[in-house]
Amino acid sequence: MIRDQLSYGLARLSALARQDDWRTGEVEGLTPTQGDILRLLVQRPGGLRAGAVSAHLNVSQPTASDAAAALLRKALIEKLPDPEDGRAFMLRVTRSGRALARRWPESFAAVARVLSAEDQAALLGIVIRAIDALQREGAISRQRMCMSCCHFAPNRHRSKSEPHHCRFIDAALGEGDLRLDCAEHEEAEAASAPEFSEGSKRRVRRHHAHSVCIGVLFT
Repeated sequence: MIRDQLSYGLARLSALARQDDWRTGEVEGLTPTQGDILRLLVQRPGGLRAGAVSAHLNVSQPTASDAAAALLRKALIEKLPDPEDGRAFMLRVTRSGRALARRWPESFAAVARVLSAEDQAALLGIVIRAIDALQREGAISRQRMCMSCCHFAPNRHRSKSEPHHCRFIDAALGEGDLRLDCAEHEEAEAASAPEFSEGSKRRVRRHHAHSVCIGVLFT
């Protein structure tokens, strides 16, 4: 019952976010997938290979290639030689592409807007746990997130509000401080990748019943 209602609620929220992307795309003359590529490349100033783009967005290579070709024709991205492999190339956002990406709202901005700061932090913890589990299953590409970073030390502090620690900035972190995409991310060894303790997982689960009901708000 809970799983069914959760799946239904998430599907409704996802549909709302995609509708917002289509509306923005109509104004800018782009598809949502092209917008996704732009926003991704803005976060990767050094550029990405086309294969990495398709893997990150969980779309097929032909879909990513078609979307990238359209962005190249509009001069929103550029193609550069890969400095590590002369046979490959990188996709990098241009100045005009970066400006357009700034105008493109985040897909779930409408959802985040109606949540309190406490609910946003709780939901972020749930999303991070879900993505981390899916990464371990190989169902989603690796993200530059705290959970897979060598700088992240979970549950190192007694504080309930800031139990984790980032060695890169040498600071305590709360659940709401965790990142899904961090420019300073360095992949941890697979065997030593940090995991939340059971205590931290319970803190997230306590928020679960309250946070999950956001799907019902949009039914």
